Amino acid sequence: MNEAAGSRSEGRDERRAGFSVHAIRLAWILALAYLLVVVYASLKPFGGWRMPPDEILHFLTAPWPRYITFEDIAVNVAAYVPLGFLLSAGLSARYGAAPGALAAALAATGVSLAMEAMQMFLPSRIASNVDLLTNSCGGLIGAMAAPLFAPTRLVGRRLYAWRHRLFRSGMAADAGFVIVCLWLLAQMNPVAHLFGTGEVRSVFELPVYFVHTPQRILSTEAAVVFLNLVALGLILTALMRPAARRMPVIAVVVGAGAALKAAAAVFAKAAHPLVWLTPGVSFGLVGGWLAIYALARLPGRARLAVAALCIVAATAAINLAPDNPYQNIPLRLIAGGASHYLSFSGIVRALSELWPLLAILYLGFALTEPRREEPLKR
Repeated sequence: MNEAAGSRSEGRDERRAGFSVHAIRLAWILALAYLLVVVYASLKPFGGWRMPPDEILHFLTAPWPRYITFEDIAVNVAAYVPLGFLLSAGLSARYGAAPGALAAALAATGVSLAMEAMQMFLPSRIASNVDLLTNSCGGLIGAMAAPLFAPTRLVGRRLYAWRHRLFRSGMAADAGFVIVCLWLLAQMNPVAHLFGTGEVRSVFELPVYFVHTPQRILSTEAAVVFLNLVALGLILTALMRPAARRMPVIAVVVGAGAALKAAAAVFAKAAHPLVWLTPGVSFGLVGGWLAIYALARLPGRARLAVAALCIVAATAAINLAPDNPYQNIPLRLIAGGASHYLSFSGIVRALSELWPLLAILYLGFALTEPRREEPLKR
């Protein structure tokens, strides 16, 4: 009896391809969150639905565009790499590494096919067989890379040791890790302020409530950066173990977000990679860092509550802020430009718009979950 039970347990561990139960659960949460972002970006602006031409899938046999650049293909592939990676990590629990990777690649292809077919109903979107092919390649690359990050491999072993040394275990910690990862991806929106998530005024065609003045622009930029930085810092402190060094970890995450912002500006061919680093942003960064240092001493639930209030206030501030007439939109993002970069930009922009909602939902869940202290794992 015991031998049979042990055999079943070994079989389950083998099917998991080295991934722990926590890692599999985290992968599924991230996959669902990223899938929501892909659907949102693919079907936006959700208006003007119509009946498609006679054959809904005629785009599959349509001629390829005359001009396709390597850069456009690269970003379209990159958009589906995370989805393939996360689905592969989750499906490996049931089917094993190789079958799980194949199933994940097929699932990512199915998602892309469904999104392109749905775009046939939207006059503002163009279904493309090139998008389908490049998205499928991205899903395949991500699916094949996932087994390399299993805890039994060198890279995966170090990552898992680092994660469990610094961060708490449990469902709330896993979900919080997802929120932080999505926040990092949201910084690749090239048209948003630094850390300026939740701007939905253009989506819902909200009016501009205040007239532009230099003082208001400086104040709103500082407020948005300050509030979002404090919220992110407090979420990270709540996720970390009591013995962990919190401020260096927060500095690394914030630095990674700023680096992704600069990279997005370069990739979008903005006027300058640091065009987003304005005086208001600088004031917000300094003030936010000092506030995190002071508020990190609050009890855990108080930190989460303050983080939720900061996110709500930051979202209100960015949507009430006056338009900045000096903000230049990169030419690659103008609607008339034919570029597959728009697909990737749409995903990160959708994530930027949705992040405050996802963060508030997480904080509500974390505030209601029973909290217990855990010993430091060595």
